[in-house]
Amino acid sequence: MFIVKSLLLGIGLAMDAVAVSMANGLQNPEMKEERKMSISFAFGFFQFFMPVLGYFLLRTFTDFAPLLIQYISPISTLILSYIGLRMLLCGVKKQKNKEGEETSGNLLFQAVGTSVDALSLGFTFSLYSIPKVCISSLIIGIVTFILSYAAILVGKKFGTIYAGKADILGGIVLILVAILL
Repeated sequence: MFIVKSLLLGIGLAMDAVAVSMANGLQNPEMKEERKMSISFAFGFFQFFMPVLGYFLLRTFTDFAPLLIQYISPISTLILSYIGLRMLLCGVKKQKNKEGEETSGNLLFQAVGTSVDALSLGFTFSLYSIPKVCISSLIIGIVTFILSYAAILVGKKFGTIYAGKADILGGIVLILVAILL
């Protein structure tokens, strides 16, 4: 049951990363394999790391955890909104100029922004042993990696079809993900 629960948590937590990965694929339909892997790895790594960090923060600073929980959602919303707005404005600029330099949201901001909610999951692991926290977090990270990679491929496919509007669509997706957090 523990493995199934971890898989389901991984799927649920990965949805933000999936949406952002798809937006990245939309924005860059010519993305090379190395970039697809680095994006997927970044999302998977932070989805693994944040619950572990949350667990240790709770264990170390028990009085600090409730204060941190109230700021998790706004921080994530701000980061993703910024990246989405930047991508949207870049897309509009490209439409006006019919050219423009390729820009993408900072991968670190994307990975952290989509995994901040996983930090609070680590607080719920307080009754788990350290090996269980690590195994569950590893499963979550692997699921996120796989789903993010698949989402990039889907985004690339649609990015090729809608090449002229991909930045705009990607920016809108990121802003919606930020709002729905």
